[in-house]
Amino acid sequence: MNGMSSDHEMFIWTPLIGFDKEHKDRGVDEYYSKLGFTPDGISLFLFCPDIVHDHNGMDAERVLPPDNCNYYSNIRNEIREIQEWTSYELRELVGGLNSRGTETYMGIMGVFANDDSQGSVHYNPGHREWLNDHKELLGVMPDYTGHLNVLKRFKDGTYYEDFFLAKARAALKDYGFSGLHVSDCFCPPAADAKGGDFSDDMVDQFMTYSGIKLPDEICAAVSDEDREGIRKRGTYIWNRYKLEWLEFLSWRWVSFWQKICDGLHADGKKVIVNNAWCSEPFEALYRFGIDYKKLYAAGVDYFAAETVPTSVHMGDSEEGTYRMYNYMTMPSFMRAFAPEGKLLCLNGVKDSTEEWSTMTHFPSNVEREIYALTNYYLQTPSGLKRSTDGFLVCLGDGLTKEEWSWLKERWDIGFGEIPEKVLTPTLIWSDSALYKLLPDYIATRRWSMHKTVYELAKCGGQVGDFARIEDLNYVSGPIFIPNVDLLPEDELKQLASYNRGAVICTSLVERGFQMPDTRKPDIYFEDLAADFKMCIMAYDMPYIDYQDITATLGEDDGSADVQGDPRYAEDPSWFLDNLVYRKASTGFVKACGKLIRAAYDCDLSASIENPLLPMQMKDGRIRLLIGNDNRLQYRKPIIKAKKPFKYVVSLSKFPSLPARLMDDQGHSIIPKLEHKHQPVIAYGFMAKIPPGGLTIFDVTFAKGDDDE
Repeated sequence: MNGMSSDHEMFIWTPLIGFDKEHKDRGVDEYYSKLGFTPDGISLFLFCPDIVHDHNGMDAERVLPPDNCNYYSNIRNEIREIQEWTSYELRELVGGLNSRGTETYMGIMGVFANDDSQGSVHYNPGHREWLNDHKELLGVMPDYTGHLNVLKRFKDGTYYEDFFLAKARAALKDYGFSGLHVSDCFCPPAADAKGGDFSDDMVDQFMTYSGIKLPDEICAAVSDEDREGIRKRGTYIWNRYKLEWLEFLSWRWVSFWQKICDGLHADGKKVIVNNAWCSEPFEALYRFGIDYKKLYAAGVDYFAAETVPTSVHMGDSEEGTYRMYNYMTMPSFMRAFAPEGKLLCLNGVKDSTEEWSTMTHFPSNVEREIYALTNYYLQTPSGLKRSTDGFLVCLGDGLTKEEWSWLKERWDIGFGEIPEKVLTPTLIWSDSALYKLLPDYIATRRWSMHKTVYELAKCGGQVGDFARIEDLNYVSGPIFIPNVDLLPEDELKQLASYNRGAVICTSLVERGFQMPDTRKPDIYFEDLAADFKMCIMAYDMPYIDYQDITATLGEDDGSADVQGDPRYAEDPSWFLDNLVYRKASTGFVKACGKLIRAAYDCDLSASIENPLLPMQMKDGRIRLLIGNDNRLQYRKPIIKAKKPFKYVVSLSKFPSLPARLMDDQGHSIIPKLEHKHQPVIAYGFMAKIPPGGLTIFDVTFAKGDDDE
């Protein structure tokens, strides 16, 4: 990419309002002059899928409807009013972008304006939507009918995907697009598996695939408006055939994308798909029946992970959970599950239609997201690889030149050096454990691997490095295996033979887990306050302070546990509502976080309240990513060293003043003027972290006899 590091890709997602059609080049030069770099890809967010449905060649110029010209037909952004684009002007814009060396993608959703969903964003599309004449393709959910369900069939029994593929191939070719980008209500679908489409069509496809014969009163035809009938049918299937329903949906998504990708790839086109409503691999499987690994294998070229905790939280109508650690670790789980696939992360900066701007209102949070997303890694046979291949800016139509420059400065820092080694435990990923978790979660509602990782991270125990079990031989240092009891015997034997660092595992107490070699752990403790008990254990870790780590055991916040049979716990239907999990006490989670932090292989430390992600660079420097979970106040953590160091440099844009150094007694060392700088020997320093932000420090140790 022009002007930026070549080890990552930068994509921009922007509606047409980002360009000015009144210019001879349709605004391409003006747009690029603001960017200051050449992106690898631009997804032109045409929003309404009728850009495909209504495409009938380019023999005649046609005026595009307003919802192609801007997201939800919104009348303006910060820069200009909506413009009326024509098909020929769009083709010229695509050609201009292509001529700059930028891949162009047709970006669409599956939104239908005239649905009957409560709380839906209703708007005036400015034209008769294609779906008005093909309502058999609408999703028929227990609570509403609305939006396109791409897995359905027309009245004559033919599949929508066959129609769409033919139309999409023609439209992409005629406009000159490099590929297709789909998101909300196309794929991922409008509703999850539990609250999804239980129409006659989908139930018939399910029975044909699975061989399950539903009772007559359940499978008998009902009208799409029969809410009670649809609700009864959905409840019956979800309660009795949950696994089979999820397997069916997974199969349908694979067959859909296999067909679409085969056709588009034959034309030299690529496919980008947003991930399943901010979900990591397990949640995507359970809530949507979407298997990222299988969809990559079906031909999807890129997944775009919706890593936008700040924009989601600030736009929520209620004070919900701020999912910083959840969303920041999501790409690492996706990468570990499917390392062969390309993965972009949404860089949520501004949306004039939804009316939010993290750039304006929460810039330090944006900075933290950039630095965090670029500094989680996968251990591979050839070394560390970033969890993300790059960013997809969301959205890129209303940013000023100064805002683009601000972002680029931080991208350059985030996508800078790759470390030699991450100094936290390495999470060991197992595909087998993921698939085994699905029925186990249904039966028990135990914590997923991802839930474990982000909850422990919130309590100070981050992991910044992931590895597949097949690559365990390339890992050194401490390792972490949540839900170790789900691993098959051959993988457990690999863990038992690991001798290059501590081995930390979680399990369920009722499973009575033991390593195959029957070793006893150096530390083991259970949740003392929860009814459904988790446990954690560590091997080859005899050096810890047991009393300090377990001091919080028994603490409880009084929150309720799952009531009754876990199999029938009420699942949420909205992606911002958390999955149902059995209760773990606050004291147990804090103790687990402390145990993970105690395993950090680093000569620098901070108190457990300060989020810390340490890594060693190739020249021996120690890089510290220090976060601040308080979004209202600065934090000033004290960083202590086990051995003397000479330099501390702030790699990030804040703070600008030198760090306040401390001697071995904890007293401040007054820094010299820079032009009279003399090396000092320090044993600590005070950091300063912006509210809700993250600061990166590089620490250079003084060389001792053992460093030569």
